[in-house]
Amino acid sequence: MDMPIQLYKKLIDDLVDQRDCVLAKRVREKHRLCPQVIASLSEEVREVIAEMLQDARDGGIHDTLVYLNEEMTLNEMRIVVDDTDLPVEPFGTEMFYDWVARCDGSTWPDEK
Repeated sequence: MDMPIQLYKKLIDDLVDQRDCVLAKRVREKHRLCPQVIASLSEEVREVIAEMLQDARDGGIHDTLVYLNEEMTLNEMRIVVDDTDLPVEPFGTEMFYDWVARCDGSTWPDEK
């Protein structure tokens, strides 16, 4: 496997690793930094709020990857890591698609 694809995969996998929303975790666990009004809600309602917070975080990462992918394909923007240009859609799919697939536990196409 060549270095640019390894760097691309690392970027996507690092974003998968950053996916967990600390605010959602605080709501679920009634963390001391969680507002009292939320801590007083039922576990079911707190779980709904936590899911909404996680969805918002996921949406932010997804939308950022949509933007980056569009800029890379339409406006020739580059992402450079360690003096190496990351490839654009190295597996024939957009960055946001690769991120969603990795979040869902899919393997990389070249690792099947």
